[in-house]
Amino acid sequence: MLGFNIILERAKRGNEQSLMRLYDLCCSAVFNASYRIVLNAQDAEEITQDAFLKTFDNLDSFRGTERDFVAFVKTIAINKSIDLFRRHSKEPFYEEIDNTADQIEDDDDFEDFPIEKIKEALNNLPDGYRLTITLRLIDGMEFSEIAEKMGIKESTVRSQYARGLEKLRTTCRG
Repeated sequence: MLGFNIILERAKRGNEQSLMRLYDLCCSAVFNASYRIVLNAQDAEEITQDAFLKTFDNLDSFRGTERDFVAFVKTIAINKSIDLFRRHSKEPFYEEIDNTADQIEDDDDFEDFPIEKIKEALNNLPDGYRLTITLRLIDGMEFSEIAEKMGIKESTVRSQYARGLEKLRTTCRG
């Protein structure tokens, strides 16, 4: 089995088999990251393809590990997903909230609930809550990074996150 660096170097030279191995390496993770935002399989597939095209167009400049590569492609897909969501959203993405949520708990309250119940409850949250929770808990983004990508205040992200978690907990318990 070839190592990541060899596959990457071959892909940079245009080797189709190596390009496919890079694609296979993170295709599902990239699709899932996009799908969690756009909630539409067809859009998520298109975004995934676009993310890989952009990645492969800039492959010569990529320097990093396998993990960095996966994160790089996912970041492109997440940004494209957020852009698509914003274009199609008729409501404001986030409501501006003045108060801050200083005491946010990323606890394990959800381990007692079936994953399907959590997914359903998450998908039924208002978009701002759902996306903030998804970007923070699933994609591991910092509050400051989410705020920057969304063009909103970090305090708003923290408030949306805290309120979203509480609503998610309540829905899962109910």
